[in-house]
Parts: sequence; structure tokens; C-alpha cells
Amino acid sequence: MENVLELKNKKEKIIKFNIWYTSTYFIFYSFCGFLLETFFGLYTKGVIESRQSFLFGPFCIIYGIGAVLMITFLSSFKNRPIVLFFGSSILGATAEYSMSYICEKIFHFKWWDYTGMTLSINGRTCLYFAVMWGILGILLIKYVNPFIDKIINFLKEKIDIRVLKTSLLLLIGFLIFDAAISAMALKSFYAKIVKDFDLDVKNAEYANFSVDNNLFSEENMLLIYPNMQIAGTKYNSTYIDSLYKNHKTYYVRLFSKK
Repeated sequence: MENVLELKNKKEKIIKFNIWYTSTYFIFYSFCGFLLETFFGLYTKGVIESRQSFLFGPFCIIYGIGAVLMITFLSSFKNRPIVLFFGSSILGATAEYSMSYICEKIFHFKWWDYTGMTLSINGRTCLYFAVMWGILGILLIKYVNPFIDKIINFLKEKIDIRVLKTSLLLLIGFLIFDAAISAMALKSFYAKIVKDFDLDVKNAEYANFSVDNNLFSEENMLLIYPNMQIAGTKYNSTYIDSLYKNHKTYYVRLFSKK
């Protein structure tokens, strides 16, 4: 009986441990993804622009999702780089494809489109970025995450665990709030686009939703989502900034890309 209870307690501790660590990974790597995407935007376009998933927080959640999947399923292959590379490529590409599909079906927008690139699958993922996911996975599992684990363990020794958990819960609460407000903003923005340009879309009933609020104005939405496209209609792959031509879509231009 005692052995059964001990096993049950150990199992509960493992579950709790995974929940806290997984949440930390998701938030931290979503932030890292935001930084990486910001530098990528600067390199490719010469501007500092928004690369965040939600209205307020500096998070690009596809990276958080990808990192959590890799850490969960590939950590035991730390010393097998080939397995890490192909496993990370598959997981990253799958996460990218799934996120693109779900967001398009729910919000009728595209955040990225790889149509025309080598081995593109419906424009949602492609060979080039699958390779990038593979490289990121090797770096993550072999070098980055072990270092992050050391930092987490150091903080656990120096700071009261209740303070750490409360801080993490506050961040999770903020993310949930940010996601909810962002979903409302995207729904309102789609309705505004359909009405402003009298678009003939199949899901016109969806466009009946509208919020008259400066937070959801085209100026703010284009600044937060500068590369967004319409999805799932005959206007597929139409960039929103090509409709609202007079609005700024970046914060600072540092140089021009030819």
C-alpha cells in the first residue's frame, strides 16, 4: 500500500513539475521567437516592425509551441543530432502548418505564406523553413535549453518558490487575456475590411461583428500585424496594407532593401 502511495505521489510531482516547466518554456521561447522574428524582419526588410502574435505582449507563440514540442519529445535524443534535426524539422513544420490552418479557419487571415518556395505545402510550410526548424531544434536541445534549465534551478534556489509560481501565473493570465482581446480585435478588423472595401466573401455573415474602438482601428492593426493577408476567399493572399495604402506598417526604417 505504501509503495502505491509513493508511486502516486511521485507521479503527481512529475506532472506538477512538467506543468510549471512547460509553461516557463512556452513563455520564454515565445519571447525569444519574437526577438528572432524582429531581427529577421530587420534583415529582410530594413525595418523594425511588429512580429508579435497578440496585441500587447512581445510573444511569437509558434516558437513557444515548437520549443515545447521539441523539448517534450526530443530531449532524450540530445546526443543524436541526426534524429534531433529530422525530428525538429517534422515537429516544427507540423506546428507551423497546424497554426496557419487553424488561424485561417478561425480569423480568415494569413500571417505567412510560403507559396512558390521549394516544397511548399499549401503555403503553410516549406522545405526551407523545415530545415531552419531542424537547426533550431539541435541548438535548443543540445545547448540552449540545458542552460535555461540551469538558470531556472538557480532561481528556484534563490527565490521563494511561491514568488516564482505567482509570477508565472500572472504571466499566463496576461497571455490568456492578451489572446482573448486579440481574437476580438482580429474578428472586428476582418469585419471592417469587408465593409470598407465591400468585399464579396463567402463568410460575409462573419463580418457582421464590429467594435468601434481605436484599439481595433486599421492603423493599430496594420502596425501590429504588418504582413497579414486575407485568406480563404477570392482575395486570397491579398496583403492588407495594399488595401489601406496610407497607413504606416512599421515602427522605424533603418535602411532600404533593394
